Amino acid sequence: MEDSTPTVAAVADGTSRFELAPPRRFVLPAILLLLSERPGYGYGLVPRLQEFHFGHVDRPAVYRALAQLERDGLVEASAQNRTAQNPTAGQARRVHRITALGERVLRVWMGVIKEEQDYLGEVLRRYQATGTTDAVLAEVEGGWATTLGFGWSPVSSTSAGRRRFMTVDSDWDASTVPPLDIPESADVGVAELCPEPKRFRLVPDRSVAMIEVRSTVGPISFGTVGVAGSIEAAVADGLVHTGCPPAGHIEIDVSGLRSGNGLYDAELLRRINARRFPTATVDLRDCAASGLGSRYQLEGDLTFHGVTRSVQGTVSVEAASEHHLVITGEQVFDIRDFAIPSPTVLMLRIYPDVRVRLHAEAELEEDE
Repeated sequence: MEDSTPTVAAVADGTSRFELAPPRRFVLPAILLLLSERPGYGYGLVPRLQEFHFGHVDRPAVYRALAQLERDGLVEASAQNRTAQNPTAGQARRVHRITALGERVLRVWMGVIKEEQDYLGEVLRRYQATGTTDAVLAEVEGGWATTLGFGWSPVSSTSAGRRRFMTVDSDWDASTVPPLDIPESADVGVAELCPEPKRFRLVPDRSVAMIEVRSTVGPISFGTVGVAGSIEAAVADGLVHTGCPPAGHIEIDVSGLRSGNGLYDAELLRRINARRFPTATVDLRDCAASGLGSRYQLEGDLTFHGVTRSVQGTVSVEAASEHHLVITGEQVFDIRDFAIPSPTVLMLRIYPDVRVRLHAEAELEEDE
C-alpha cells in the first residue's frame, strides 16, 4: 500500500523534505478499540485503522501489532474456516477478539490519549496566540477554534486568550487625539501636507474574517477565507496619514463561513439567508489616530443581511513597508440590528452579541 502522507515539498516548494505525520502513532490502542467494537481479521483491520489517520498503516505492521497484543494477553485469536457452508473447505482464518485484560488496558490508554489531546491543544493555542496571518488562516481552515473552546466573556469583547487583535475602544473620544501641529504662519493647505494616497488591494488568500458567538454550549467560531477589496491610503514612515482620510471597500464572503460543525454551519447560513445575501460589505469613510502607534479609529458603513448600519471600530494597521499592510481588528455587534433573530439550533441557543474579527493583508497596486 502506498503512503499518501504529504510532505513539506507538497505543501510549499521548499528544499526541506520530511513527513507531515501525526506526532505519535497509536496503532496498539487503535486496534484494541476496533476489536472492542467487534472481532475482526487482521487484513480487515487495515482499512479501519486508516480512518484514524495515524499515518502509514500496512498489513505487516497490523499483524506485528496483533502478535504483540496477543503475547501480552490483550487479544486472543481463534481459527475460523473461510466458508460457513463448508466448514472443512478453504484455509482457516484467525479471528481476533479483545480480552477482559485488553478492555482494562484500553481504558488506561484512553486516559493517555486524552492527555495527548490536551497537550496538542496547548500547542494549537500557543500557535494561535502568535497572531500571524498563517496562524489565523490555520484557525479558519482547520475549524479548530470551536473545538479548543477559546474563552469568551459575556460582558467583554475581548478573548481570554492572548491575541494580537486590537479590541474596541468603546470610550474613545476624538477630542483626546492631538491636533496636527501646523504653524499659524504657514501658508500651506492640509492636502499639501499629505503624502500621495495609494491604492492597496487586499490579498484574498491571506485575508480572513471570523465571527465568534456565545451559545448555551460554549463559544462557537465561524471563519471564512477570501476577504477582498481595496483601500486608498497615504502611508509614510510606517503609519497611515490621517490628515487625508483613507477610503476603502471590503467584501466578505459570508456564504463561506464555516465552523467545522455541519449542523452549526447549516443553521447559521440559513438564518443569515446566505443564498440571498452571500456578501457583507464595509465602506470606509473616515479615519483618525487612536492614541499612539498604529491604532486607528474607523468610521464607515457595514451592509449585512441586506441591512446597512453606520459602525465605528478600532483597528491596527502595520505597514511592513510602503508596499504591504497588515490590518487587524475586531468589533462586537448585535445581530438584531441587522434584522437577524437570535438563532436556536435544537437545544442550542446563540446569544445576539457576536464578535467579528478581521485579519487582512494588502499589497500596493502597481500602476499599469
